[in-house]
Amino acid sequence: MAAKAISIEIGYSLTRVCEVDYKTKSHKIYKSFAIPTNEGMINDGVLTVSPAFVENLKNALSVNRMKAKQVVFTITSSRIASREVVIPFVKENRIVDVVNANAADYFPVDLSQYQLAYSILGTVGEKRGVQQYKLSVMALPSALLSGYYDLAKALKLEVAAIDYAGNSVFQVVKEACAEGTHLIVKIEERASLVMVVRNSVLAFTRNVSYGVEEALEAVMDTPAWGEVSSVEEAIHILQRNACIAKESPESDAGMSSLAKSAKEMAMDEIRAALMPLAGGIARVIDYYTSRNGNIPIDRIMITGLGADFKGMDELLSGEMNMPVTVLQEAAGWNLIRDFKKECFGEYLACVGAAAAPLGFKKETDKKGKDRAKGSIKSVNGTFLAYSLLVIGLTAGIGLAAFSILRYMGAQRINMELKAQAGGMEDIIPIYNEYVAVKAEYTRADAMYEATENRNEGLYEFLEELEEKLPSSCNVVSLTSDAYEVSINMTVDTKEDAAAAVEQLRTFHSLIPQMVTVFSLREEEDQETGVSTVNFTVTAAYRPVGDEPEETE
Repeated sequence: MAAKAISIEIGYSLTRVCEVDYKTKSHKIYKSFAIPTNEGMINDGVLTVSPAFVENLKNALSVNRMKAKQVVFTITSSRIASREVVIPFVKENRIVDVVNANAADYFPVDLSQYQLAYSILGTVGEKRGVQQYKLSVMALPSALLSGYYDLAKALKLEVAAIDYAGNSVFQVVKEACAEGTHLIVKIEERASLVMVVRNSVLAFTRNVSYGVEEALEAVMDTPAWGEVSSVEEAIHILQRNACIAKESPESDAGMSSLAKSAKEMAMDEIRAALMPLAGGIARVIDYYTSRNGNIPIDRIMITGLGADFKGMDELLSGEMNMPVTVLQEAAGWNLIRDFKKECFGEYLACVGAAAAPLGFKKETDKKGKDRAKGSIKSVNGTFLAYSLLVIGLTAGIGLAAFSILRYMGAQRINMELKAQAGGMEDIIPIYNEYVAVKAEYTRADAMYEATENRNEGLYEFLEELEEKLPSSCNVVSLTSDAYEVSINMTVDTKEDAAAAVEQLRTFHSLIPQMVTVFSLREEEDQETGVSTVNFTVTAAYRPVGDEPEETE
């Protein structure tokens, strides 16, 4: 009988819970439910356990008769860093050693504060002798795990694994994306995850800092659908009513002009609240196609909480000029049967987390398992010690005799080498010349290093700028000399500006405390009425060779 596990995804508004088979080839979902998440309990993946939430979750688990003792969490956070790397084609049980050995090259941070995990994306090269593994390596702050372990302890459950939401969704869709290039968008309250799956391989992932939270607030602020007092009610309204797409003339028949006007205005507000989300997804698609112009996207599918809103696919399809469909079924999963007639998009990461989780674990948890293994091995330790003593005494006598013979042989070789050394005195002038040339080279190399400056690495700096800046940032101008760089940017909000500055302070080539902001001002386009924030950042370069010991 397959082992069951309770899989949990904690969102800003709702916490989704499923009871599923853990790490099995045939996937089955037994039960599922959702409860409200207490306000302020989750922030960019960091969980602060609330006693009221724990009590509410305990009651819900009891009512739904979920009795599994293991729990799997799936989390989304911009603090999780990922890199695609290529390593030698070693045995699979040795991959973790290779990753740990090269981790400092992948992530220039204090790795003692992070937990690493990897997934195999595929292989590079066709010939067996030159094949290499292509991996997606992720680094998660150890402090981020504490809240989930505290919650598991409060629920009296054992943490089986902690997974990244991107990997959870990938485990569900990978078989359905066996051929071609597919773009999957997981839409949640405050953020969305965009990933490209090509021939069952996760080829690309990006976070978009927009979700459906503003649309939910628009529903709660309007009386067009009656009094809406909770987020759950707003979600149900968006799932069951055409609040996003424009209604057909037949659906408007019999509606008074006043009611029709109020409803249309409310729908306009909801569509306007979703425009930043559509624009963020479109920018990620443009970025992907600019890097992979020869590999077009075959189809776009949406899932997550927002995918179940009626008309969301039509809205995104119109904004991106591409067909957009809602993920309804996945090969190897009976989602419609297991969830019956419920909307299951918001549970997709939750059910996928138990299939093949990355397995982030607290360091203390890992050490505890190592100690458990050690205690099992020590059961027969006394008997083994006496056996080794007898073997050691026997071997010692043999080694002593062998050592005497080796000493005599070494003495003979030493005498022969001394005789050879006497006939090689002509080499001494050549060696002295080598030492002089090496010293001259060292001086020349030191003179070259003294002329190095940061402008020589400007191309790498621009690549890091493109990789780390939020997608909403638009660089207007950039000037650089040997000592500092000045960048003028425009963003949508002041929060985006703060996020951009924080990212700049993580650059290994810049001094964090010397990253300063000047002339921050809000501008409004007279024609469109869209407001943007323009600001200038000045940052001082680190001296060449002075790399940071720790980057937060």
